[in-house]
Amino acid sequence: MNTRAEPPENRGMGCFGKGCLILIASGILLVVGGIGGTYWSLRHYLSDKPAPIPEATAPTETSAATPGETSVATPSEKSAEVRERLDTMKKAARAHERTGVELTAADINALIAANRKSRGTASVGIDGNVAQAQFSIPLQKLDVPFRNAFGLNDRYLNATVTIVAPPGTNANSVQLSEVTLNGHGIPAGLLDWGLPGVGRSLRSYVIKYANQYGVTDGEIRDGKVILRTRGR
Repeated sequence: MNTRAEPPENRGMGCFGKGCLILIASGILLVVGGIGGTYWSLRHYLSDKPAPIPEATAPTETSAATPGETSVATPSEKSAEVRERLDTMKKAARAHERTGVELTAADINALIAANRKSRGTASVGIDGNVAQAQFSIPLQKLDVPFRNAFGLNDRYLNATVTIVAPPGTNANSVQLSEVTLNGHGIPAGLLDWGLPGVGRSLRSYVIKYANQYGVTDGEIRDGKVILRTRGR
């Protein structure tokens, strides 16, 4: 009996997989730790149960060779195609060519689902010109200094982050319009806050990832995240 080999784990997802999403979640937790500063304050913002995270599903594609037959790309296959487009954009940026990449929520979720460390912990939805990232991350997955000290290994960071990016938005100007942690609103300007114990802000990491792929500007429009590089 033939056994289907499991696709190798995808790596190097950059900002759109484990990178930015888990980074933002960790930053939220660090900020809350800086605000609350006590065991009871932290537990107030955390949950003892995970929040339901929608499973990533790839769009159905119709085979040209056999009309009527459909095949569904796995998250690994979908993420490989998305990473190839991102790599193409990176090469264009290095050549000082003007180009762009459009990412749907399914594209981003495939990147998340294809990595075992981020699979099941986050999901992205895009409604028109508004993107929302949902997290439910066990604290044992986050390397934060006060986790063990406060006995929070059994807690979950359940958060939603809403982002609106009009045309011309870049890493220096992008803002979070709404952040909710375990049902409690926290300041949406946390991208520019210095992280306790780290010093650097979340925005500095966003800028780092944007530079890595040569992204100079972008927007969220018509259900897509649109990233662009600048030509000469």
